[in-house]
Parts: sequence; C-alpha cells; structure tokens
Amino acid sequence: MRAKDRSPAARSSVRGLDPDGPGNSAVESPMQRGSRSLLRDINVSLLIELVRRSGPISRAELARQSGLSAPTVSTIVGQLLERGIFIEVATAPSNGGRPPVLLSIDPSAGYVIGIKLRGDGLTTVVCDLDAQVLATEEASVSLVGDPAAAIQAIEQETRRALRAAAVPRSKVLGVGIGLSGVIDSSRGVCNFSHLLQWRNADLAKPLQRRLRLPVWVDNDVKTLAVAEKWSGDALSARDFVTLSVGRGIGLGIVINRSLYRGATGGSGEFGHMIVEPGGPKCECGRFGCLEALVGEDALRRRVGERHGRDVTRDQLIALATAGDGATLEVLDSAGRKLGLAVANMVTLLNPELLIICGEGTDLGNPFLDPVVTAVREQTFADLGRQVEVKVQRWGNDVWAVGAATLVLRESFSLPGPDEKSHAIWHRPGPER
Repeated sequence: MRAKDRSPAARSSVRGLDPDGPGNSAVESPMQRGSRSLLRDINVSLLIELVRRSGPISRAELARQSGLSAPTVSTIVGQLLERGIFIEVATAPSNGGRPPVLLSIDPSAGYVIGIKLRGDGLTTVVCDLDAQVLATEEASVSLVGDPAAAIQAIEQETRRALRAAAVPRSKVLGVGIGLSGVIDSSRGVCNFSHLLQWRNADLAKPLQRRLRLPVWVDNDVKTLAVAEKWSGDALSARDFVTLSVGRGIGLGIVINRSLYRGATGGSGEFGHMIVEPGGPKCECGRFGCLEALVGEDALRRRVGERHGRDVTRDQLIALATAGDGATLEVLDSAGRKLGLAVANMVTLLNPELLIICGEGTDLGNPFLDPVVTAVREQTFADLGRQVEVKVQRWGNDVWAVGAATLVLRESFSLPGPDEKSHAIWHRPGPER
C-alpha cells in the first residue's frame, strides 16, 4: 500500500442521484430505515469518494465530476464540514471571480480498528481515515480450535489498542477482522478455516455486543485487496488481483472495482488447487495442493532436507540472502511452479494489475523472479505481458491494516455495480 494517487485516472466515474436535478426525486439511503445515517447516503458517499480520490478539490469540480447540482453539493459539503469529515485546506487560483476553496478529508475525523487473527495470536492496529497506523498491539494466545478464545482476545486487544492510540471512542467507526478461511462476510461468520480449525464460528454478533461497535469480518487476503483499492497500488484499477505468498497462497480478486467473494465466500483459495495429484499432503487434508508444493512450510522442509536439519523461517531467508546454492535451487523450482499457476490465473481473469505481497516476498528475487517470468511467458495471447506486476515488501502489521480498511470501505465507499453492502451496521447504544 502506498500514498494516494491524485491523478485524473484515479477519479471516480460514478454519477450521483440528485434530488435537486431535473427529473430526479429524493433518493432514500440504501441501508435499512432504522439504520440510515449521513455517511450511508449515496450522494454523500459519492462526494466523500471523490474528495478522497481527487482532493484537494473545489465544490464546483465536485459538482462537475459527480453530476450533482451546485445546491446539492453545497448542502452536503456543509453537513460534512460541520461534522468535521471535510476540511477546507487551500484556495485555488481564481479565473476572475472569487477564488475557489479546496476541500479535503480530515484524517482525524474518524478512526478504525483492524485485527489479523493467526493460530498463535493476533495483531491489532488503530488507523485514521487515511489508513495510517496510530497504534499497534501484538498478543500471543492459542486460537486453534477455540473461537471463544479469539472473541475474548479481540475484545481485550481492541480496548488495549484504543487506550494506546488515545483516540475518542465517539470517533471510532468500527472493527474489521481478517482471518484465513471461507468467510460469510454478510453475517460475520467463519464457515471454515483449516488453519484455525474452526467451523461455523460467529464472530461479528458477539463482538458487536461486547464492544458496542460495528464489526466486519472477511478473509484476510480479501482484506488486502480492499486495502489496495482504498489507498494502495490499485486505487485507480478496475480489474486487479492480489496474490499473497507465505505459509498460505491466496488471491484477492477485484472485478469492475468490486471485490469478488464467490457464491459462499470461498473465492481466492488459490493455494488449494490440486496441481500434483497424489503429491505432498496439504494442511487442508488433501494431497497435491499448490500450497503443499510452494508454501513456506514446503520450502523450509525441502531446504532442510538438503541441509540435513530443520530450517526456521529466519534461517530460510538468511540462506536465500547469502546465496546458498541448495536454497536457491529450491526457491527457483518453487517459483516456477507457482508462476505457472499464476500465469494460468492471468489467462483466466485477464487483470490489469497483479500485486504480489505477503511474508513470502521476504525471500526476494530468487523466489519472485521465476514467478514474474512465468507470468510474462506462459499466458495466452501475451496477456501476461500486458498485466502490470507490482511486488510489495512486507510489514508485520499490513494484514491488520487490511482488516481496518474493511471499516473504511463500508463506512465511506460506494459499492460496485453488482455489489451490496455487507455491513452489520446497527450501532448499539453507549457502552456500559
């Protein structure tokens, strides 16, 4: 994830529904009547999205880009200025009349919490509206087979992180949670996670009761795609894929600016395609999955066999950095296998952008170069030569920041053309 792109290509092309425009009647919020709010109004969301992508920007330019009338824009901007979401940041050069005042979003107008769950613990971050981290907390606790322990740990770490960040609770928009598995994001339920050994684990509802905050839950790799779309390398992209490499191999797929989840939330389980029938056993219980061949555990095992000893993750990275011959051979072979699978995915989906991320990027060029080479050379009709490939070096809290952007997306962004909000938006009363 990088600084925001303010180029014209990044600007939204969505047009507003204007109650003051010709032939239009008032538009009711898409959320249920009992949970309507200013932030969920479609025109408000549109203007926030335009300012976020294109700001600083004038009211006149907002009206031009949105298709809304000047009175409608002025009314909404006034409300957002009053609530502190918009701020006036500068004055643009005048063409003869009064110089236009430029608008931007105040990053401190609200805060979000993001949590990444692992088998051995969780990472929690507090972010502002620009997805910048204000506080990070780490907790070690066994969560394998124990969703109740996860709920208790999330509650504790959320409160701890808010104290560390020293932000007003009244400005907290909600909590986003990312974890490995097949997630029903509309209900906030983990249907299945082989890494955590969970089935039908309800997270959102009990946490919402405990925290008195809205809660969103999604697959962790999908949250990375949401983060890239919010403020990262995919800000202006319409069709892109995030490929996470590490212990697991996963995809976050965005089609026509909408996150693709699949019929039951299981899209993107790229590492569990069987590519070698009868091959090594995967953690999911099947044999020959891509993840069992090129995931981090497989690489450590194969390098360890070459050296006659167990190899830790840090040792694997050190051997690769030092140019150890046996390690480089293993990484090259795995990179080519992964690259062929990725090339097939590019042929299937034809994305404009491929973002490679995850802990596996720490292995560097010996592992990643064969992946990119295969994408360039092994796709149909040179599709792989047309896709832009970006590799992102990794930080420990990126997963949690991805989860935090779930809240930002649901609070401020317009859904894509075929996408409905998955918010659990009823905000309970004051915390007791």
